[in-house]
Amino acid sequence: MPDNADVRSIDALRDWHAALVTYGEGLAEALAGIELEIRRAYEWLDEQLALWRRAVRDCEDEVTRAKAELAQRKVPTWDGRDPDCTVQERNLRRARARLAHAEEQVVKCRQWIGRLPKFVDELYAGSARRLGNFLEAELPKGLAELARRLAALESYAGLRPDFAPAPSLSSIPNPPPPFPGREGGENKAASSSPPPRGEGPGEG
Repeated sequence: MPDNADVRSIDALRDWHAALVTYGEGLAEALAGIELEIRRAYEWLDEQLALWRRAVRDCEDEVTRAKAELAQRKVPTWDGRDPDCTVQERNLRRARARLAHAEEQVVKCRQWIGRLPKFVDELYAGSARRLGNFLEAELPKGLAELARRLAALESYAGLRPDFAPAPSLSSIPNPPPPFPGREGGENKAASSSPPPRGEGPGEG
């Protein structure tokens, strides 16, 4: 038994072809956008690492100054009493806390710089690679085949009158107007018709 295609609308196939083209363009733009965001994430992590490293150096200088101020404040007074170092000790604790926080952020940035490529490979790279191959090879091949078959169908439809599209209402000519005086002529003919047999003048 032959395998015949039951094509009912060539316009629907044209619309499908156009929709597939739009679909492919949208996917390509989405992949490009994701790749851009991934690069931005790498750049952002590098920037953050540089910022926190600079913050570590600044905090180390602050700790050094706080230590020097505390050591200077601890010098006994002329009468041998120990001075109050509450402010200097508090400043040193705060400087050390800021230094510890900056060093912790450096560690986190380094960890994420190492983790992000693994996450990208595990969760995205494989699927993106397959989708990219589909967009670069399979989809264009399918679109070309669909376009070829559309052209064949259009050529075949042009040879068959039953595939010709129905005329639109705007292309159907209007009927001609009635002939002038036709109605009056019909009445005149009816009035001048001979009388029925047996009813002529002089009979009866």
